[in-house]
Amino acid sequence: MIIEAVAATVTIFLYATLAAASDWDRGVSLYNKGEYRAALVEFQDIVMERADAAGAWYYIGLCEFKLKRYDRVELPLSHAIDLLEIQTPSSADIAGAWYTIGISHYLQARYEKAIEPLKRYIELNSKAAREIDRSARTALARSYFFLDRFDDALPLLASAGEKTSIANSERTKEIAANFYYRGAIFFKKEDDDHAIAALHEAVKGNPEDVPALELLCESLMRKARKSNSDARWNEAAEVAEKLKAIRDDLKTANILGRAYLGAQRFDSAVGPLEKLAKANPENGQAWLYYGISLSRSGRLRKAMEALEITIQLMPESIPALAELGYVYEADKQYQQALRVYEKAYAASGEAALKEKIDRVRALASQQP
Repeated sequence: MIIEAVAATVTIFLYATLAAASDWDRGVSLYNKGEYRAALVEFQDIVMERADAAGAWYYIGLCEFKLKRYDRVELPLSHAIDLLEIQTPSSADIAGAWYTIGISHYLQARYEKAIEPLKRYIELNSKAAREIDRSARTALARSYFFLDRFDDALPLLASAGEKTSIANSERTKEIAANFYYRGAIFFKKEDDDHAIAALHEAVKGNPEDVPALELLCESLMRKARKSNSDARWNEAAEVAEKLKAIRDDLKTANILGRAYLGAQRFDSAVGPLEKLAKANPENGQAWLYYGISLSRSGRLRKAMEALEITIQLMPESIPALAELGYVYEADKQYQQALRVYEKAYAASGEAALKEKIDRVRALASQQP
């Protein structure tokens, strides 16, 4: 997120001594040159002599901000606000001080404390018809997001994510990030249509955004399961392949393997799911997915081994038992298939398994 402290525009009253005026000029000059530590000393000298010097308090806060000492920003800027509200209540620097306080809390992940200062900044600038810095809306929206206040975050993310005529890579990535947060909110609300649309925009703006690619895959797969959509499964697999090109690890193997399974691209699923299962020897679900990919791609012997391991890890898994029964049946090992199907039926009572038992029993009776 692009963040800048709001530079002071405070009109400074004449100081009682030439020394104070000299400190002011030196402080402003040093600040403008980026020499914030030296500038800070000058402004601290001023407030030691003139405690009511609003501009000096303001610049102390800005110097601390520029030095990334965010926990030291609020106190001097609060002094500046109190003084400015008396001395020049229409000053734009009051809003600027609220902005810098809010951003400082945000950068420390103190999201609850960031909200009110940022809201105050937006309110003051709105009333004065002044431009509102986009980073303030973004920080406020993300603060709401991190506090799970999603209904408050959504409209701010929408406005913060609006495209502008200013085209630069940082701004494009910031907009993309706001689309990611919108997508994440819709995903949590199980609104996959809106989540997918927002996450597509996030990936379009930042094609290497790993969290956006991950969440887009998950949303596409959930939508595919709900709607039984082959197109969504295939789209999820395509996105997962893009994710693998950026980050090839076990987490990606899990996503890619599941997407391939849903798309019925079983041969393609074997590689990532084997990697996942062998890296997680005690994870029954990983072995189940691996076993299904082997089974449906016709690798019956390996499928038997993987599914037997699955059942050792999850003895009551109906999907594992049903799949192992299918593998034995496909391999014409009807007695083994019957044994497994009967175990699955005893545990679940599913009518479909009863039909399989009857079919396999008939096939077994015909074997010599």
